[in-house]
Amino acid sequence: MPRLRVPLACLLAAAAALPACGGDGGDSSPDKRRAGGLARNADPVPAESVGDAIDRIAGAVTASGCEAVKGVLHSTYGQVSDGSCEAVRAELSTFRDPRGAQYGTGAAIDFRTASGRHRTAALVLDADRTFRLAFVMDVPGPTVGTRKPAAFDRNAAAVVRALQTGDCDAFLRLSARTAGLGVGPDAEVCRRVSDAPFRRELVANRRARPVSMGGNAWLAFYRLRTRARAYYTLIMAREDPAPGGGSPRYVMVSALPAT
Repeated sequence: MPRLRVPLACLLAAAAALPACGGDGGDSSPDKRRAGGLARNADPVPAESVGDAIDRIAGAVTASGCEAVKGVLHSTYGQVSDGSCEAVRAELSTFRDPRGAQYGTGAAIDFRTASGRHRTAALVLDADRTFRLAFVMDVPGPTVGTRKPAAFDRNAAAVVRALQTGDCDAFLRLSARTAGLGVGPDAEVCRRVSDAPFRRELVANRRARPVSMGGNAWLAFYRLRTRARAYYTLIMAREDPAPGGGSPRYVMVSALPAT
């Protein structure tokens, strides 16, 4: 059953301002922002291929210490503890037989663990124009090349509309509850989402809409411009129910900045 892996799910919670996993919020240091500001209404262009990202992750998995692993994570996660770093390394396992595809400012990389299990890594463009790891999820088989369901597009539009109108009940139905902005009790999630900077930007710009950049049967990526110089990659994922539990859910996990 496809599901988000726990350590990176916890880092997503930290990035969403939850006190978890050793993260301490976003990092706006010059190194992380060295690509400079984005021109008004110009979409960021990757400075590397998905193949380059695969090489960096493969190198990080086998490198000694944690710095290389920390270097493949999205800068929004901020400072990551060595314990969390090792947990991420364990999720990536041996990173066997990686195969990736780019979807605009997002990317998916399929790989197998040492035991042969299938996983896929969701990556998005960071401010330095390189693809950085957002999360890893278990999947039943390869995802690259599979068809993206129409439900992803419908739900991406609906969750952005819910954020703009302050409809937290709708947001809760349309978000992942084990990672990202949807982690925690309902009331806590509603308070946190209400204060999220990109949500405030969406309220100020009711014309903002998610624009599909593609995806597959388990992941979908959307361009979301909230202001002239503010660009986010919105990530949607498929969540399967327990056996006999109904239909899959196509939900928002997070929206990470590329500026």
